[in-house]
Amino acid sequence: MRVYYEYKLREVCSAFYFPHKIQATALLYFKRFYLQWSVMEHDPKHVMLTCIYAACKIEENHVSAEELAQSLEFDLIVYAPYRSVEGFVADIEASLTKPSVFEFCHPTDENIEKLKEIAVAEIDKIMLTDAPVMFPPGQLALAALQSANEVHRVLDFERYLESVLSSNSAHMISEIGESLHAVEKWASPTPTPTMPFFIIIITGLSGYSGALQAIYGY
Repeated sequence: MRVYYEYKLREVCSAFYFPHKIQATALLYFKRFYLQWSVMEHDPKHVMLTCIYAACKIEENHVSAEELAQSLEFDLIVYAPYRSVEGFVADIEASLTKPSVFEFCHPTDENIEKLKEIAVAEIDKIMLTDAPVMFPPGQLALAALQSANEVHRVLDFERYLESVLSSNSAHMISEIGESLHAVEKWASPTPTPTMPFFIIIITGLSGYSGALQAIYGY
């Protein structure tokens, strides 16, 4: 049910033409709230609307601002991966003069813009997983760019990654590589949950509960 309302949250943000920053912030609030609470304790629909509202301006709504803040451990500043993607794309554009990174390809401005668009779409998918609360924004952005590059082969991504991480140890580079692979797995296609799916589950659980009552007198 939590995943269903994450999709609904994105639909609401799109309907109001909110920028990606507000959508990402609301999603992270929603995820972090349910790290502390259960969907049985707070209605995800109310929490979803509260998180969208709080992403624009923190005020009391269906869930009090105090309770929301406690669930987020009073850390209301969120760093979404979208800005990191823009930063890496700017770095890629500045790296066009480095032949080692673009040895086998000659990207145009159009290619790089397409790479950015696909990377943002990948971030949209990642934001609907638990990856944003497990990995830093920079790693999420690199994973999105890596996935986008697999489609268009704009650059030699391994060499670009080495140039970005050149100041890190070999062990650290290896760990980051593993993290990028893990993020890609999180973002792998999954069916979009629908409300009928949850109705079937709830109906099944209700029947199971009735059977327990009949057998054990619960």
